[in-house]
Amino acid sequence: MSGLRPAGTVLVLILLAGCGTLNRSGPTGGADDLASYYRYAAALDKATLTGEYRNFRNWVTGSRCTPDRLRLAILTLVAESGPASKADPSVVLGPCLGGSERPPPRLRNMAFLLEDQIRKRRDLAKHAHELRSRVNHLEGSLSEQRKARQELTEKKGELEKRLKTLQEQLEALKDIERSIQQRD
Repeated sequence: MSGLRPAGTVLVLILLAGCGTLNRSGPTGGADDLASYYRYAAALDKATLTGEYRNFRNWVTGSRCTPDRLRLAILTLVAESGPASKADPSVVLGPCLGGSERPPPRLRNMAFLLEDQIRKRRDLAKHAHELRSRVNHLEGSLSEQRKARQELTEKKGELEKRLKTLQEQLEALKDIERSIQQRD
């Protein structure tokens, strides 16, 4: 038994030394981790996304640039409705983009990337809104043109009936004139 004790101790020390060489499996706040979180957040349903948003909103305090602040910005970026969609990601990213303390480059670079995404999404949303307005205007214009065409078609029908009546009357007058000429 006494021979097993030193062997057990050596085994424990070897295992502990091996643990030090393993990669960390938890979130690091690096680009890969944040990109993975972006994909994860984009796939969330509305209720889960709202819960995640509330959790991160409670965790992010002060004006420090942290990976959780970037995750909160990601949640506001991918949200289409709910409380997260009403938050302004550029405000959330403020400390990472121009705060008084200089954040680590990995966080700052990801913040600039997210800011670029925000700007592009806003531009696309603005363009989509302009297109919707234009489509609505064109649909209204098309509807008015169809109505005007219908009115013109009805008026054309009335004028054709009137023309036919006038032609019949003209033919009748010509017949009367011929019969008068034949009597004379």
